[in-house]
Amino acid sequence: MNYAGLAARDLMRNPLRMTLTILAGAVGVTAFIFLSTVIDLFYYNARAAQVDRLIVRNKVSFTQPLPLSYYARIAALPGVTAVTHQEWFGGKVGDSQKDFFANFAVDARTFLDVFPEFVVPPAQLAAFRGDPCGALVGEQLAQRFGWKVGDRVTLKGQLYPGDWTFNVHGVYRGARPGVDTTTLVFGYRCLNESDRLTEAMKDKVGIYAVRVDDPARSAEVAAAIDRLFDNSPYPTKTESEKAFQMGFVAMSSAIVTAVRVVSSVILLIILLVIGNTLAMGVRERTRDFATLRALGFRPRTVVGLVLAESSFIGLCSAALGVTVAPVLVGVFTKLIAARFGPMPDNLTRAHTLWISALAAVVVALLAGVGPALRAVRLPVAEGLRKVA
Repeated sequence: MNYAGLAARDLMRNPLRMTLTILAGAVGVTAFIFLSTVIDLFYYNARAAQVDRLIVRNKVSFTQPLPLSYYARIAALPGVTAVTHQEWFGGKVGDSQKDFFANFAVDARTFLDVFPEFVVPPAQLAAFRGDPCGALVGEQLAQRFGWKVGDRVTLKGQLYPGDWTFNVHGVYRGARPGVDTTTLVFGYRCLNESDRLTEAMKDKVGIYAVRVDDPARSAEVAAAIDRLFDNSPYPTKTESEKAFQMGFVAMSSAIVTAVRVVSSVILLIILLVIGNTLAMGVRERTRDFATLRALGFRPRTVVGLVLAESSFIGLCSAALGVTVAPVLVGVFTKLIAARFGPMPDNLTRAHTLWISALAAVVVALLAGVGPALRAVRLPVAEGLRKVA
């Protein structure tokens, strides 16, 4: 019998225990992938951020406004190729949490110059720009509510009380996979020119989004923007789009840390489960290993047999977990989407699957190190006296 046959015989010594161990490992891998996907979701917008885009916000807090008059001064700076502004509206189509979705008042003229990843047919874009209360909706959002071009959508204002009606002139799609299509945007003029706003609320925006001609000069342009308004009543803080999105992640840092800790605990549990199975198997085969050594086999052969068993368990657990996890994530996503609105597609990244599979195999190998060393450290004479 060759080494492969010997290893296979050892693997099938106790089929039930082996199967249960692989299933337990697979459950751990699935849970690890699921939690890793949850963490990825927090970083979703930060990963999608463009390197040539800056965000200008109020230095005190992004919840504080900036004057509309800043637009022309920012646009005139060297290195700036396009500027737009937007204001969080926070409206809902109903009173339920299910009715929530992101909606912004934007500068219809310049919005797509800064966010070219939103693709709108030219005729629809022209209609949107020509109507002060025109709106664009993302594909996923339109599918969710059954909206189409020509519909009139009424939102219940939260920050701006009352009912606000907008005309859907276009449905935008993403220029590439991963672009958010769950948002509604409408013309800023519809909001700013309304007689419902007080004078103090008019001519104010939430943030400016700026595109630069050279991403390598982003820091230089950001500093120039902030210097413009250093001594104004509304000083600014300009940062990369990624840094701006990471600020939202930082607000949830406690949750992200907790999920990371739980993920680490799951890996430890996998290690203990596989380690316990291997330890039992080595104890049962103590005499077999001692016989091999008495026949002249080197200790490394015994170590190799134990590690081959642990590797097999890790590989099978990883394969099963990597197969099942994306399906479960998809089901979970649909449940969340049904309650809170559309979720990004393909949340489980290939990178996450590869890392999870590799982690499972490495943990399985580590679990096998202890039992393997115990198998070769036991004196041959004492091992031969052992009875399984």
